[in-house]
Amino acid sequence: MGNSEKKSKKKHKHKRKEHREKHKSKKSKKHSRPKEESPPPEPEPPKKPEEEGEDFAIPIALMNSKSHAPETPEEYQRRQSQIRREVDPVTGRTRLIKGDSEVLEEIVTKERHIDINKKATRGDGEYFEQRTLRK
Repeated sequence: MGNSEKKSKKKHKHKRKEHREKHKSKKSKKHSRPKEESPPPEPEPPKKPEEEGEDFAIPIALMNSKSHAPETPEEYQRRQSQIRREVDPVTGRTRLIKGDSEVLEEIVTKERHIDINKKATRGDGEYFEQRTLRK
């Protein structure tokens, strides 16, 4: 090991020592700060039940509801067989939805198909303009 290597190692050791001491002093400053004491919270006066106006009784409509029972297969099939039209509030497209979330295709004439595409394209363009021109 040459003389210059010993000096560089010694120099590096010295730098590490300085760094450690510097950070120790920061830690000691953090922990040496006196804690600011906040005044104890004032106790709230006890409320009387008449003053609160809250009634914790369970409504009769909830007690007799069947929503807490598991769904029977017949109820599930009835719910899934319902078909409804929903309008997408963002794009304005009308879709057929079966049950909870299945999207159905609708068979239409060629003229109706062209009309639907024109409306959808117009709605998509308006949505795009709103999003891009605002920024």
